[in-house]
Amino acid sequence: MSFGGIRRGSGPGGRWEAAVGHPRRGLDGLVVGYGGFCESLGGPIVRHELPAPVLVLLIGLGGPLSLLRGGRGGPAAEAALVGVGRGGVEAAHAGSQRVLEVRLSPLAAGVLFDVPASELAEQVVDVAELWPGTGELVERLRGDSGWAERFERVEAALGARAERGHGADPVLAGSWRRVTDRRGDLGIGLLHEQTGWSRKRLAQRFRAEIGLPPKAMANLVRFEHAVYLLRRPEVRSLAEVAIRCGYYDQAHLNREFKEYAGCTPTAFLGGLAGDASGAAMAAGV
Repeated sequence: MSFGGIRRGSGPGGRWEAAVGHPRRGLDGLVVGYGGFCESLGGPIVRHELPAPVLVLLIGLGGPLSLLRGGRGGPAAEAALVGVGRGGVEAAHAGSQRVLEVRLSPLAAGVLFDVPASELAEQVVDVAELWPGTGELVERLRGDSGWAERFERVEAALGARAERGHGADPVLAGSWRRVTDRRGDLGIGLLHEQTGWSRKRLAQRFRAEIGLPPKAMANLVRFEHAVYLLRRPEVRSLAEVAIRCGYYDQAHLNREFKEYAGCTPTAFLGGLAGDASGAAMAAGV
């Protein structure tokens, strides 16, 4: 694990801290990155977390997590796994929180948790149902002295599970790598050519092991890249973001943003400006 450092800030709303870590070789095909987030605010808060083309493992270091998805409350769990999906998650806390986040490739569902990604899609699952010993891991993470130590511990635990688990299908892994390398901006015909599979077989296998059909996952990857660019200070306009991400035009970007974020890109940026700690945490990994 490579520790990327810590950022801290404060303002009228309270104090926050965000840490980041990167996976070692051998796990970089399964683990996208580690994040550590801590904040202390003046009162309760609810945030809308955007949908993402990854599995998100969340570990509450200050108590059980409060998550809502698709109008349904998730389990009051110390560790939760958020599956890929078109809908985001509402995350709430009473005014302070400390959370460790691991962003995982969708292929990690089968390798690390022995379930197909399709069973986790649009769901929030208590990790204890999939990973015996989760409670002991959480307690040890709570006792660690800092984020670097916590990232090392959770990486060791994930590495041990990866060694015992079955490997990902190399054909699907190659297809998913092509989608992410192109940041979602590709025709699905390219995946047919790569795999040699029929359109029906590709859609079925991709949905089962990645979580959603190829086009839906490619759209999520493209949307995530658009969000990343929107946060970059050197990006000058929404039209530039649309062009760089492969949208037909700015109107196409706006429609897809409303679908996934529930608001326009302009409104999204305004929300970030009013929530410094939330913006820091969202950009942490």
